[in-house]
Amino acid sequence: MIGIEEDKMWTSWQEAAPRIYDKTYYSGNPLVSKVNNAGHWLLEKPFGPETHFDRVLEVGAGTGFHLQQVRHKFKEYVMTDISTDLLDQARKRHAGRKDVSYEIQDATALKYADNSFDRLISVYNLEHLPQAHRVLREWSRVLKPGGTLSISIPLDGGVAWRLGRYLTTRRTFAREGLDLNYIIAREHVNPSYNLISLIRHYFTDIQAVYFPLRIPMVDLNLVYSCNIKVK
Repeated sequence: MIGIEEDKMWTSWQEAAPRIYDKTYYSGNPLVSKVNNAGHWLLEKPFGPETHFDRVLEVGAGTGFHLQQVRHKFKEYVMTDISTDLLDQARKRHAGRKDVSYEIQDATALKYADNSFDRLISVYNLEHLPQAHRVLREWSRVLKPGGTLSISIPLDGGVAWRLGRYLTTRRTFAREGLDLNYIIAREHVNPSYNLISLIRHYFTDIQAVYFPLRIPMVDLNLVYSCNIKVK
């Protein structure tokens, strides 16, 4: 019989996440920060100040880190997450911006009409969401024809990613009394190679890049990012 220790660990992680997430992944270990930053700037690299998306939706926006990487113009940027605590941090990060709004949303069942947005951004979310094939269809639904679907995922399941986790973030979590392997086992429900296969199946106009080697192999890289033109 499974005891209650696993549930205690999960509760401890849920309580700690708003406090330690940014520090762990974006401002702590320089190597970890570089890898996690890659998933953001790789998505934005093709879009300079000359590019304009009228309405942009970010799902799973967390503390609002990604918007700092956006270089293109937009009229409205809607930042969504299922966590009130994380969105509150995002509001503080971007306080005073009139072109940004914040909404609690379930990324698997968005409460928006069809054809509502010109671009949808998801960084490090798809690996967490059950039935990813349905999630991809849901994200496509709210995009206008010709809209851009931008996705970054960690290459979980690959040799390089598992080794990096063992050498870096596992130790950081352990100092907090957290078992990262257990947390990842519960959170990352989709292996990266399955997600890439789904993306390739549903879409044809895909601009994809792997990091850091750019060789299209999961085991040799840490991050996969793609911008998709949705028909």
